[in-house]
Amino acid sequence: MRFSDEPLEPFGETFLDVSVPTRLSYKTPLVYRVIRELTTRGYLPWTGSPRAEICLDEALTNAMLHGNKLDPSKKVRLVVFGDSERWGAIVEDEGTGFGPEQVPDPTAPDFCLRESGRGIVLMDSYVDDLAYCRRGKRLRMVRRRQTEPEPAEALSAVESDSTPATENLDLVSVTDAGDFQIVRVNAARIGEANVREIRDAIVDVLEEKPFLVLDLAPVEFLSSVGLAVIVSAYKRVRERNGRLILAAVQPGVREILQAAGLLKLFRIVHDVETATREMRKGRP
Repeated sequence: MRFSDEPLEPFGETFLDVSVPTRLSYKTPLVYRVIRELTTRGYLPWTGSPRAEICLDEALTNAMLHGNKLDPSKKVRLVVFGDSERWGAIVEDEGTGFGPEQVPDPTAPDFCLRESGRGIVLMDSYVDDLAYCRRGKRLRMVRRRQTEPEPAEALSAVESDSTPATENLDLVSVTDAGDFQIVRVNAARIGEANVREIRDAIVDVLEEKPFLVLDLAPVEFLSSVGLAVIVSAYKRVRERNGRLILAAVQPGVREILQAAGLLKLFRIVHDVETATREMRKGRP
């Protein structure tokens, strides 16, 4: 990520140029529209790209939340464009901007335990160039054309097709396993729309027992607010000398955890059965 004195303009052909009021409910449909456009035009593979989704989601969230302070009278502009080799997106808000000194340092020793500030890290880890104008009100991201899915994207696409449907299940299922509890998130996406309910359920469980298996099998998309929930759970468990194991993490979600520098923080196992055996063997 860099701050630039350049104008940060579009290049090639412009596919979309739209300004929307600052309402978080407008964000996800807009992201879906961009992903469809990029996939149809061959800038993304047939699987789409959860990482590209996250970049657009985080950029729009930052513009609405931190830039425009959720003021519905202010707008966020999104421009999507591309040439024969690359696609790009510009996100611009009407806020007061920010400077480099306000960006969290991802190399800081305590960064892993932060519950905010990972949006820029997630974007920067995926795109080829992430630049803010000097005042911080305009962001341009650029990524090379990708015709074939990356291994994690292909695996996630296959595994999501084989995952049982969760439409009729509660958002969070809790199973008491004696000395520990198993929490299964029955949602394909963890973001602003459902993160509060998921966070509250995990907090309630950890109030009873600080030993938790978090089953993420259905989860395909994890935004920075979703990462914050898992980090918060880890901190609560550690404070009470408990243990947290993540089970059945899909390849795409593992890639997001890696991009955020969080793989070293968690014990991740293949399935709930393995996590259950580890929990019952003893406590570290």
